[in-house]
Amino acid sequence: MTEIKENDFIKVEFDIYANDKLVQTTNEKKGKEIGLEKKKYGPETIIIGKAFVLKALDDAIIKKKEDTLELTPEQAYGRRKKELIKTFPKSVFDEQKLRVIPGMVYDFNGTYGTVKSAVGGRVMVDFNNPLAGKNIKLEYKFVSKVEDIKEKIDLVMETILRLPKNMYEIKSKEKDIEINVPEQIVQMKDMLIKSYEEIIPEIKEWKVKIGKLEEKQKSNQENK
Repeated sequence: MTEIKENDFIKVEFDIYANDKLVQTTNEKKGKEIGLEKKKYGPETIIIGKAFVLKALDDAIIKKKEDTLELTPEQAYGRRKKELIKTFPKSVFDEQKLRVIPGMVYDFNGTYGTVKSAVGGRVMVDFNNPLAGKNIKLEYKFVSKVEDIKEKIDLVMETILRLPKNMYEIKSKEKDIEINVPEQIVQMKDMLIKSYEEIIPEIKEWKVKIGKLEEKQKSNQENK
């Protein structure tokens, strides 16, 4: 396998089993068999050292360990914590026009919680990772190393900076990179460039321009 180090971008395939039950996969056939809702299947791009899937996976890939990992809860998603189960008045959901459905996952200002129950105007929400407290088996296969600068920036924009694809456009030519974003984000261009340099060190060798995403460009991005 190609030598891999921290901050490398790689593509990897994997299956995750919790207490011997398949719960996550990059394989379309397996995913559909268990009713997994996923935008797209196929090799997933991760940044080594950022624990996109699990820290144990990053460590195994760097050390070229076996392709099947048997992990305790502490090595995987941690033990379940009672203090991460909280109760809210139902009015919190009503104000956001959200239906309270047990089993649904909601975003609470960037922290995700699963509704466990709704009784008498009180809603119990579990902020533990759904796989916390479970023994994990992770089978993985290294696919390739990502070298394309545009692909790396795209991953940073979408997964780390959490910008939807219709809010940015990336163009590259030779050693020039142009990244077009909404006007309010252009004002933070120094912070953006610093973020890229921390995660993609080789971008320092490129000339980076942050520009304004015009409405026509934005429309084109939405249609992609």
